[in-house]
Amino acid sequence: MSRLGVSSVTMDTIAQQCGISKRTLYEHFADKRTLLRIVLHRLYLNRSLQFSRAIMNAPNKLEAMLSIYFITREYVATISEVFINDIERLYPEIQHECREREKTYVGELISLIESGQKEGVFRPGFKAPIAAIMFSMQMREVKPNISSFPQGTSVIEALDTLFINFIRGIASDEGIKIIDKVLADHDIRL
Repeated sequence: MSRLGVSSVTMDTIAQQCGISKRTLYEHFADKRTLLRIVLHRLYLNRSLQFSRAIMNAPNKLEAMLSIYFITREYVATISEVFINDIERLYPEIQHECREREKTYVGELISLIESGQKEGVFRPGFKAPIAAIMFSMQMREVKPNISSFPQGTSVIEALDTLFINFIRGIASDEGIKIIDKVLADHDIRL
């Protein structure tokens, strides 16, 4: 579904891919809407666990944010525009649930930024809630507007540019040194 779109994938296809009968699939999921809702919730839980691990294992909040971005970057690369459009068009209530979950991520981003300000890896004096909300809004708009970028620009290139400029903009001098090292280690350049 994430590659082909929700409307392009039938319950028959899902059952075949899982190696089960369609009847067995319907014993677990009443319909495609239910299946989609459960799959998206599982993805959310999995990413939340990955984010928590990244935060716990990072030496500071800036490196935690970088790790979270790399996780997000991998996730975004697997999701097609058709999938996003299908959810918006066919399942607005599921789209709403996704937006509500996104608020949790924004809250966590605010917390990371504020903690990073105390650690000295982010500049003091700016309002973390405003920066986090604006960043989230910008991230959400990249994929649907990719055709506005120069031809050949990938979604990942656009997201990298947005994220790197955002994080460098809020980083302290110490934080910029950390960013440059981590990006060099991951061979990411603008």
